[in-house]
Formats: sequence, structure tokens, C-alpha cells
Amino acid sequence: MLFNIEADRGDQIVGYVVPDDYTASPTLRITQSGIEIAELPCREARPSLVAAGRHATGLCGFTVDSSIVPDLVSNQSLEIRDAESGIMIYRRRNSSEVTHRRVFRLETHLFPLWRLDEKVEHRFQFFHKGVERHGRETALQVFMLENVNSLYVSGRLTFSSYSNYLQDKFNSIILMHDPYLELAERLLTLKHVSRFGEELLGPRDMLTYQRAIEFAQQIEPDGSGLRRAFDSMPRDVIGALANPLTRQLASEALDEPPPKNGVAKALAALASFSVVGLRESQDRFLEEVEALLDIEPGVLPTLPHFAAVGELARELRRLPEVDLLLEQDLEIYQTAKAAIEEAF
Repeated sequence: MLFNIEADRGDQIVGYVVPDDYTASPTLRITQSGIEIAELPCREARPSLVAAGRHATGLCGFTVDSSIVPDLVSNQSLEIRDAESGIMIYRRRNSSEVTHRRVFRLETHLFPLWRLDEKVEHRFQFFHKGVERHGRETALQVFMLENVNSLYVSGRLTFSSYSNYLQDKFNSIILMHDPYLELAERLLTLKHVSRFGEELLGPRDMLTYQRAIEFAQQIEPDGSGLRRAFDSMPRDVIGALANPLTRQLASEALDEPPPKNGVAKALAALASFSVVGLRESQDRFLEEVEALLDIEPGVLPTLPHFAAVGELARELRRLPEVDLLLEQDLEIYQTAKAAIEEAF
């Protein structure tokens, strides 16, 4: 999906939305203070979209005016979303009440830290959490939005695929999880994914992790059972679970193995982040994010601790197979941890 706001003239908001369906014309849902006030089919022609091969008819444009929203000129709580996907196309916020920064949080957890994102949503005009769920093209469009200086994005993306759009334009933040704890949390998330459904992982991830989901069903926090499971771990499951942090920071796609220089490339990527934090020292991370966003201290929520994750991680640390599975992530984590502790 492509979208952009061409102009907000006060009494008119003009833009376009190009859906994934090459021939369809999208419909927008317009809300005010969270209450739907109108649905607007996109029926204005944009010949340039046809010329560029992006849409069959170009009927993707729209204009919101006082005939649709009577108090449009003074309305500062208006939101426009694509009706099918729910993705935010545009919203108004009082300029004096928002943070004038572009912020990207690289999500490194399979069980996403959306509570953290949601706590800062009101501070930004544009807000997109879990942007990877909408696909690569839509994620790129979000990073390329024009004339936007108040934008918050989070997503479990591969950093190197988007670094050109982030450099000098975004403050990037990352919170890293101890690799053993993250693997334990991933296994338990996949084991119990049926409780959450696609709301947690999304359709793409449900397909990507299908074999890992099957593997996770046999996981129990006992030494003998874990050893048998990891001794016979299928190759495609290894591919889904091995070194996820390294892949996010160094690979071009999440399903690709890290390159030969993966650790060095990942550490170089971390050096470009405005805030690098550790889950085990989350208070320090939250303080740094609050300072970056000019938020009152103590506003951001404490991140949850799950006892079952800790129990499983303790057993995973005893398996040499897990050390091999997480070899590069462990090197990155320990190097980053040492640098952070030295800095403080």
C-alpha cells in the first residue's frame, strides 16, 4: 500500500491511497475523538499512478472538506484510516502538544512491547506500531512520508533494509533481550500462540513460524525433554530461531542467515542508534527514552517479567546446542552490554 497527504489547507485535506489490489479503489474511515463520522470512497483520478504502473485506473485520490466534516477547519482530533487494513493515513494534532521528532523503535522481541509504544502515542501526530505487519512496501511508505516532523514507528524489521531512510532523519531506539531469555520467550509465545491468534503475530508471521510453532509444542522446562527436542531440531526450525538479533541488524530479510560479517555489521548498526538499552536494565532504558521524547520521568510502563520465561531460560543455558544456535547474538549482546556499562 502507498499513501500520502498532498496538502492540508485547513478547510481541505487532499491525498491518495493506493491499495495492494491493483484494480480496487480504497475506502477511508474518518473518525473524530475515536468516533466514526464518515466513510469516504477514494474516487479522484491520479493519472500519475497509472503512468507509474502502480494502479489500473488511478482512482485513488480523495478530498476531505466541510461537506464531509463540517467543523474541519477547527478539528484537531481528526483521523483518517484505510477501512480495510486499519492503517493510519493521516491525523491532526495540535502542533504545540506533540513531540517534533521522528522516532523508530526496532522491535527485537517476538512478543511485542506494544504497551511501551501505546504510552507515547498521544505525543505524536503520526503513529504506526508493528509496522512490519503491513508488508515491506507499506513500511517503506511510512518512513518516506513527506512534510512530517512528528512520527513514531515501531516494527520487527531488518534494520539494514531501512537504514538509508532512517539515517539523519530518525532517532532510532532499541531494547535488547538477553538471548537465552528471548529464545525462551519466543518458544513459549509460539507454544501458546493459539491463545493470541493472528492479533499477536499476524498472518505473515504465522506462516513464517509454522514449523517453529509445531516444534514449540513439545517444549517443557525440564532438562531431558529439552535436550531431546534440541538434539532433533529440524533445519527449518533452526533457521527460524537462530540468531534473531543478528539477522535483524545485519541481514536484508528476517528469513535470511546473517552475512559472514554479521556481528561486525550488527555492532556498527547499533552505533547509529540514539538509545540502546538492555531489558535487564530497563529502568535506565526507560529514563533515556523519556529524556529523548521529553516525557515526564516515570511515565513509561515497567516491562513485564514472566516467571515461566526465566525458568525455561535457565534450562536452555545448560544446552550446548543453544549456545551454537545463539552464538552471534550472544557475542553482540555481551559486547553491547560491556559498552553500556562502561558508558555509565
